[in-house]
Amino acid sequence: MTLSVQDITVKYGGRLAVDHIDLEVADGEVAAIVGESGCGKTSLAHALVGLLPPNAEVSGRGVLRSDRHPALDLGALKDWRGIRGRRIGIVPQGAMSGLSPIHRVETQLREMLTLHEGSSEPTDLLERVGLSAGELPSYPYQLSGGQRQRVAIALSLAGDPDLLIADEPTTGLDAVVQGKVLKLISSLGISTLIVSHDMTGLLPYADRIAVMYAGRLAEVVPVTALHHGRHHPYTAGLLAATPSTDRSATWASIPGGAPAIGELPTGCCFAPRCPIAAEECHTEQPLLRVVGESEVACHRMDVANTATYPAVPRATSACGSPVLTMTGIRHTYRSRSRTTIALDGVDLEVGRGEIIGLVGESGSGKSTLARIALGLIRPTAGRVRLGDDEVTGARGQRLRALQRRVGFVHQDPYDSLHPGMKVWSLIAEPLVIARVPRGERAAKVRAALASAGLPDSLLDGFPGQLSGGQRQRVAIARSLVNDPELVVADEASSMLDVSTRGGIATTLRSVATERGLAVVFVTHDMGEAIQSCDRIVVLRHGKVVDAGTCSQISSSPDHEYTAQLLAASHH
Repeated sequence: MTLSVQDITVKYGGRLAVDHIDLEVADGEVAAIVGESGCGKTSLAHALVGLLPPNAEVSGRGVLRSDRHPALDLGALKDWRGIRGRRIGIVPQGAMSGLSPIHRVETQLREMLTLHEGSSEPTDLLERVGLSAGELPSYPYQLSGGQRQRVAIALSLAGDPDLLIADEPTTGLDAVVQGKVLKLISSLGISTLIVSHDMTGLLPYADRIAVMYAGRLAEVVPVTALHHGRHHPYTAGLLAATPSTDRSATWASIPGGAPAIGELPTGCCFAPRCPIAAEECHTEQPLLRVVGESEVACHRMDVANTATYPAVPRATSACGSPVLTMTGIRHTYRSRSRTTIALDGVDLEVGRGEIIGLVGESGSGKSTLARIALGLIRPTAGRVRLGDDEVTGARGQRLRALQRRVGFVHQDPYDSLHPGMKVWSLIAEPLVIARVPRGERAAKVRAALASAGLPDSLLDGFPGQLSGGQRQRVAIARSLVNDPELVVADEASSMLDVSTRGGIATTLRSVATERGLAVVFVTHDMGEAIQSCDRIVVLRHGKVVDAGTCSQISSSPDHEYTAQLLAASHH
């Protein structure tokens, strides 16, 4: 056994974040901790490597064993030098957060090898993660997202560690690259603990999965047992909340949200959201017990297979007249050394009440097309029309008037909302910019908030008091407050838990139907696009390679690249 976690508890200012966790990682095993944001999985991982903030209180112990080194009690360590990087390799959540933007790849690899007294060469490390020596002179910004993540993994291997801890190693990457990175990690032959909110994405690569909820273990299950038998209702909910690339499959959403740190309810923490909770679930905390090949903490395992969750709604009527028409869109980015073609002759049309999924891997041109639709950048060639009005040549006040007819939902709800502004002010800000009279703002703000599925009680709160899903709904409300005709959502759910994404899709569907909005939904998740959109447009290298209804794309794609995306997103 490489890692043995025994009774680990983590508190922040007396508030319980991790509640008496026992966990093991066998020699050569790829284990994973999954769960929603705030469930305690990152706190647990950071407790094992001494990276918790000063206000954290930790009890329990983690023991690291190896054939090459004596057993090590991680809980008793005061000095982590020589442990992080040598005994335990760490892959950070964002590749750019673990790489220096001003140093070449070779420089960073040599520095890490020197620091941890590694015996390899930079070229050897790159080859081990599937990169060539040709990347050594590169700066991180010159690499793709997948290449940067591979360099981050190479850095974590410089000290030849016994254990690898990867914290959300594929967040923000498209499905094709996610699969390649996870396949790489699973093929290294090192005992590995992966922290992730995407359980289904791990299934082909992990050996065992620990499902956490509100700081506690809900279930520990071998991957081979996930496809049969009964499971904790939360595990079943996470599986059902993952969108399938099969259009005929049901996509579910788990209602409600996880309790905040330090606010655990009496009894089972999941009981307020569980569809099969009984009286004892609200009064008595369940303990882990063996059920088949799994360990499960649930009072209702005898009827666990009856747990069902509400389905995400689909389109109920045909779309109306065109709102956005883009014809022959071409755009190039020029630098001193080269010219890059981002878009090459793209046509796109979106009607009232219609949600169009714009799908493609990183660098396909989908975000550039979204910015052109928003009027933020002018295309090199082609025409953009909003209803009957030409957008392409608009400038000054006329352009600003057209832009007010378009709403925008940013990718990251944590960065797009000012932490010092109340929800009321955040939603009302577009009205202030548009000089809408003060007396008319209150009704518009409340109407937008209601359309986004949030209560008025949140208006006096700050973003830091909201969950990720609530923040993104506030961002949706802000995009609606000016009564737009078109909403562009750029990767609006990629930073959210799988259990929350269905709720965001439900919200976008309801506003498209009720308000007659046209919606451009930019995503790299083919399953989510198939389940939540009306039509899909697939971009690759700046060109449309496939387009059609969700059923057509799902069952009979025209292009090999579309089939590749479907295979990478298959759950």
